[in-house]
Amino acid sequence: MVEYYIDPEDLVVDFLRTNLTDPRARAEATESKTITATAGQTEFAVTPTTGTAYCITAVTKDGTSLRKWKDYFWDGQNSKIYLAVAVTVGQSIVITFKYGTSNWIYADRPDDNLSRTGYPRIEVFSPSGNGIQLGNYEAPVEGSPILQIDIWTKDGQVFTIGSSKYANNYLGRYIGNRITRAFEKEIDDLYPALYNYNPVSLPRAGPYEEESQIYHTILEINLRGIKLGRIEY
Repeated sequence: MVEYYIDPEDLVVDFLRTNLTDPRARAEATESKTITATAGQTEFAVTPTTGTAYCITAVTKDGTSLRKWKDYFWDGQNSKIYLAVAVTVGQSIVITFKYGTSNWIYADRPDDNLSRTGYPRIEVFSPSGNGIQLGNYEAPVEGSPILQIDIWTKDGQVFTIGSSKYANNYLGRYIGNRITRAFEKEIDDLYPALYNYNPVSLPRAGPYEEESQIYHTILEINLRGIKLGRIEY
């Protein structure tokens, strides 16, 4: 058995990077990499032409789609994917990914010294949660984390999205509603690592940060998962 460590926050960050569009297009370029596998290969490096690969949008093996977190694990820190089942020599692995020189969705709060071009910014963290053991002795635990998603927008920045202009709290609410839409329509992208999406709090305004001139929008979600913090193959 092989075990990979990944927090629920990191799973949600990857989900949002995959399913949202950055108003600044910081990591919206897309590229595909085709690799001819060696015998027994499970590890594949993801190397964009420039910048950094920030999320995987598709992987196929000889034309058959593979499911993220079930058929393969994405290690964003080291820019590699790991297959659950080794491939045979000569099989074709095609990896499609978004890349750029920076991103806007992270599992940490933006630094107070972040420049204006660093906004809008999304932060994901877990303020609380619980779990239940599904049986006796060595039975697995089903965790139920509450995840808070914070959207930070800089005062006075205006973005044209479609035919409409968005700024300040209006921009934060727009992004928050796009997050809700992503979970409603694409929640299966997280299965089997996370499932049972439940909105705890729809997008709402948080306190305005006078010193940094940042507007704050908050939403909270609840998800469930077995063996949180790790994926085992």
